[in-house]
Amino acid sequence: MRDTNRIPKILNELERIWKANPDFRLGQLIVVGTKPKEACPEVFYIEDENLLEGLLNFENKVDLKTNESESIPDWKKYPNVSRIEHEELSVELLSELINALKKSDKRIVITPINLMKLNGAPVSDLTWLLSQKPRIKVLKKLLRELEKNGIIIERKSKQDFLGIKEIGYDIFE
Repeated sequence: MRDTNRIPKILNELERIWKANPDFRLGQLIVVGTKPKEACPEVFYIEDENLLEGLLNFENKVDLKTNESESIPDWKKYPNVSRIEHEELSVELLSELINALKKSDKRIVITPINLMKLNGAPVSDLTWLLSQKPRIKVLKKLLRELEKNGIIIERKSKQDFLGIKEIGYDIFE
């Protein structure tokens, strides 16, 4: 569990800076403070009222726990292909992930990058993504194997993620 003492420190600093710059929106302050490698327009341009509404909705979802799938992040629901060593990836693990997707309402085009994104991997960070070439190579091989076994079907068009073309698959129903 993360240290809860960090919260007041961050909030106090945020309050100090925001009061000194009241024309900034919270999203702007966060983006300026984090200096991301890629633009984050969804965060930068969000109006404070919309952010507050989202936070209030988040609190209600967590408190009510009416929809379990909304309160559990994807990376906890699906077998993780991003954090284990690429040598440990197997057809069995990918089959388990495909079956979990089949049972859920999650509809994604199955590609190595989408599977890693599903697990919370920072796929928009090109430096990180380039370091994952061995993992992507293994995932591609395993997906071809699953296709041969009739578990997934190749799509006619390739998927494009940040200029990277990938073969995409759908789950065979």
